[in-house]
Amino acid sequence: MPSAVTPARQLPVYFIGHAGVGLLFDESQRNRIVQDNLRAIGEEIRAISPRPKAILTFSGHFEAGEIHGPSVIEVNVKKGTHIMHDFVNDFHDSAPFVYEYDWPHEDAPELATEVWRHLTKSGIKAKRVERGVDHGVWVPFKLMFPPESPLDIPIVQVSTFHGYDLESQIRLGEAVATLRNEGYLIVGSGMAVHSFSSIAEIRDAPSNEARELARQKVLTESRAFDTHLQVAVTKHGAAERKKALLALESLPEFRRSHPTVEHFTPLLVVAGVAGDATEIEPLGVDVVEPGMSYLNVRFI
Repeated sequence: MPSAVTPARQLPVYFIGHAGVGLLFDESQRNRIVQDNLRAIGEEIRAISPRPKAILTFSGHFEAGEIHGPSVIEVNVKKGTHIMHDFVNDFHDSAPFVYEYDWPHEDAPELATEVWRHLTKSGIKAKRVERGVDHGVWVPFKLMFPPESPLDIPIVQVSTFHGYDLESQIRLGEAVATLRNEGYLIVGSGMAVHSFSSIAEIRDAPSNEARELARQKVLTESRAFDTHLQVAVTKHGAAERKKALLALESLPEFRRSHPTVEHFTPLLVVAGVAGDATEIEPLGVDVVEPGMSYLNVRFI
């Protein structure tokens, strides 16, 4: 593991739109833009000096679980983690090669234990668990840190809370914020819009005309929510940003854009981490399609 130096200034915080495994093999124009966005963020992270001692991740595919309960944060302390082929779709017929994908990386159980202790001392209920790396981390990281430019620091995976208490996610971010001063680069991985039910609504429309009408309706909703979200998340004061982000739940587009909230909550966590950040910038080309938004944001 490379030596890490306590940074002279706080490390940046990132939110990335992670997409699905199709991002790695579908060469559509949309995917090429999303790929380029992520590669550029990877280049930024590799250029940080002195090097962070670890990347602390919060993924839309790692929530507090059934065993310990929805309000108990889980920290992965497993050594030698495998990557999980935890896809929503069944690719065994259409793209069976995705189950052979791998992403070499470093783990750091001792740093994960350090993070777990920090959480418990901060008043957050937390348990140590052993699991693999979900696709909300390894799919984007496979693009951001390819074999020719690998990630040279370990990853530490921490769950979000499970459920609809959105304010608790911001509090979780606030609890880990001081770890930025200790060499941890914090990355939330989710989606600004993530609605399979809206996509199904388009797919299941009874005619081509009905499908096009449904597509336009969903695209309008997705773009509207993405716009509201960008306005809220780029507010500089921590209190003002928190108020604006929590107010999004009252929008009619919220439930349409997030029928379940697990892909939204990592953004809330990193917004809490960012505190009174003065430089908040959407990164790359904003890609919004019916039911999905691949927004990326940097906080400094």
